Amino acid sequence: MIKFKDLISENSFNKVMDDASVSLTLEAHTLFLRFDSKDIILRANYSGPASPWLSALCALLIEKTLNEALHFNWSTFESAFKEDQTFWDFRQETQEDFFCKPLELLRATLDVFRGKEYLYQETSPLICRCFGIRESDVLEHLQKNEIPTLESLSGETKAGMGCRSCVPQLNRWLVLHESKKFSHHYKERPVAEWLLDIDYMLSCFPESEDWKMELKSMKGKQVLISFDKEVNQREEEAIAKKLQDFLGASVDGDLGFFLRRARHFSKARG
Repeated sequence: MIKFKDLISENSFNKVMDDASVSLTLEAHTLFLRFDSKDIILRANYSGPASPWLSALCALLIEKTLNEALHFNWSTFESAFKEDQTFWDFRQETQEDFFCKPLELLRATLDVFRGKEYLYQETSPLICRCFGIRESDVLEHLQKNEIPTLESLSGETKAGMGCRSCVPQLNRWLVLHESKKFSHHYKERPVAEWLLDIDYMLSCFPESEDWKMELKSMKGKQVLISFDKEVNQREEEAIAKKLQDFLGASVDGDLGFFLRRARHFSKARG
């Protein structure tokens, strides 16, 4: 069993790995991961200033599959060190440095390994700064739980259990999910209510501001959203799929969300 006090004193994971399958640097630290042919992590190291949290992360990653590593969160550490008092004492002493940055570095490195372009400023928006919980984590919890509550969300991710400044936003997600669950069909709610919910969630979409997205209309199950950004067809198709996934998960999967260039509307008006 890994002892947290040993991770603090030995610092054995803080070294460069020359044969890493993937590595990535964010701020002062670099994470190195070595995978085998079945995407199982054989070794994990980091370089930079000594960090017990990164040492713990590297220790826990060894022999984990890629899929298991993708789901690392606070609960992973809680389960591994639940009976280790040193872990809890150190966590209380270093609350401000707790896990957010190491988990961010892990997710970024795994994205690169999977062939995804990682741009730090375009990740899913950060919801809970105390525990590094992002919007994508909240959506995943809502999708896989039949009756999600703030308690179940906090129990799984720890979101809302720090300074609690994110609780109002978390409650908003839960209200939207609940209205979706009990509506069952788009005709059972007034269009005005749908438009309010869609407009709010559109404002939460990461690319909404840059693409100058604007909710235009809702006819039946089809929701029309305009954008004003010079992009090629491939970029437009990619963002349209991302928007459908985002709004479908947070509003209603039965609705279709369609993008149209803003200039189309100006031409139609003559």
